[in-house]
Amino acid sequence: MKLNYASKKLAISLALSAALAGCASNDEDPDLLPADRPEIQNQFSTKVEWRASVGEGVEDYYSRLTPATGYEKIFAADRSGLIAAYEQDTGKLVWKTDTRAEEDSYLRYIGINLSPDVRISGMVTSYEKLFVGCENGQILALDVNSGEILWQADVLGEVLSPPIAEEGKVIVNLGSGNTVALDADDGSTLWDSLSDVPSLTIRGASSPTYAQGGVFVGGANGKVLTYAAATGQLAWDVPIAKPQGATELARIVDVDATPVISGYNLFALSAGGSLSAVDMRSARIVWKRDYAGYQNISLDGSQLLLSDERSVLYAVDTRTGVENWSNLILRNRQVTAGVVYQDYYVVGDFEGYLYFFNKEDGKLSYMRQLNSNELLAQPIVEDGKLYVQTRDGNLFALSIVE
Repeated sequence: MKLNYASKKLAISLALSAALAGCASNDEDPDLLPADRPEIQNQFSTKVEWRASVGEGVEDYYSRLTPATGYEKIFAADRSGLIAAYEQDTGKLVWKTDTRAEEDSYLRYIGINLSPDVRISGMVTSYEKLFVGCENGQILALDVNSGEILWQADVLGEVLSPPIAEEGKVIVNLGSGNTVALDADDGSTLWDSLSDVPSLTIRGASSPTYAQGGVFVGGANGKVLTYAAATGQLAWDVPIAKPQGATELARIVDVDATPVISGYNLFALSAGGSLSAVDMRSARIVWKRDYAGYQNISLDGSQLLLSDERSVLYAVDTRTGVENWSNLILRNRQVTAGVVYQDYYVVGDFEGYLYFFNKEDGKLSYMRQLNSNELLAQPIVEDGKLYVQTRDGNLFALSIVE
């Protein structure tokens, strides 16, 4: 595992997946071992509509780099800096851009670029642009139709999650604790707000969420913070989880899952052991339940779908926090964040399997292996298709066969 800020940061796979989900070498505590791969009779089948490959993927790094959609295209990238746009329906390549600096040697004449990686971590489309966040502290803007780099801007911290684009701004939550808004037209900084960061945190950061003129971000300090989108002024912050325990590792409370909003309610999940519903009008916690996790949660009608730090899946009622169902069949199999696709909640695991759970009762309905590489990125849904990118850069477009 390759880490930056090693003295202050822990990779998720070290802090949680290994420490809590367990290593196969731990023979003393079987509760920490990955569950056996399920064996089921599939209730339907899926079809790979098209498949593409983007560079080297994320290689040996822990990265939840996910494709972006928009303008009838799918945009995918590898960590080093290669970005490709594909026609959404057919998978036909539209353009491909290497965002690294141009190779400054004869190697450029034979198509080799040894320039430093830009370490892409997340992307979003808006305003006819593809906005790209990089771990090296940069935001790039590319033309969605040609792949031309329109501008790039430096920010004061690593970009560890996808930015958002709202109100003519590109807004990103940084690993340094800064939340920054850039002008979507030219990349100039419009505002920069800072929150406290503990000495030890999970290596990650939640993407911001926008609603009703506010920007909501999860903090490494266990709080959800709300900034005015126009000015960056802090409106309120609410502690979702408080540090507990004698060691720094035990006191980790990061809110790395992107907050989810429904009406006037915001839902946030902390690695410190709390799933909370917050009334955004009063900044008051409506209910709080004991779940610990760092993967994004999904909203489906009146229930939240999520996984905890040991890859146990849950459905929780948004109104009361009451658990509708749980499923332990993938316990400690290091599942990805899930997505709602038709009647199913879909997650991937460390052996490259994709699982479809009935979202009403939590029963496993279907599974298939995409390849032998682990799945890290959250699947995405667009126009009736499910898109999944693997560690090695393979991009799949799937559909359910009726």
